Amino acid sequence: MINYHVKKKRRTRYTYRFVGISIAFLCASQVVMFIMGYGRTHKIATILCFAFALYGLFLFVNSFRAGAYDADYEFRDEDFIVHTKWGDRHYTYGDVNDVSHVIPENENLYSLIHISVKNKDYVLPFSYKKEVADKIYTYVNDRVIAKKLEDMESDKSE
Repeated sequence: MINYHVKKKRRTRYTYRFVGISIAFLCASQVVMFIMGYGRTHKIATILCFAFALYGLFLFVNSFRAGAYDADYEFRDEDFIVHTKWGDRHYTYGDVNDVSHVIPENENLYSLIHISVKNKDYVLPFSYKKEVADKIYTYVNDRVIAKKLEDMESDKSE
């Protein structure tokens, strides 16, 4: 069993919230002023402000998603669990659609593992931890391939 912790910064969430609310209120004020009768000649600007207000609300709402908080990944023999602030998600290796390992040109600095499960995507960043990334990738990839081969053999025998 392998455990890995992905730490996310609290400041990033708060920045998204502040910027999102600021943009939404500023742009919504322009829309309200247009509705009240001021600035009737600025119709295109008002439409753009409405779109930016929606974008500000999008930023604010997405700062509460599970991917914005710390996550613990627990890779076990038969399945893996993603522990987030909003609950645990259990997946078997048969549910995994794709596992990819991104290694940049200077592989000593960082690497990424991308796990695509059903309709969810998980990205595990590894800064200065190439050995850990290689270990987790081979562990997960071996189990995913074994499960896919097992499913193919059971389909052939039927």
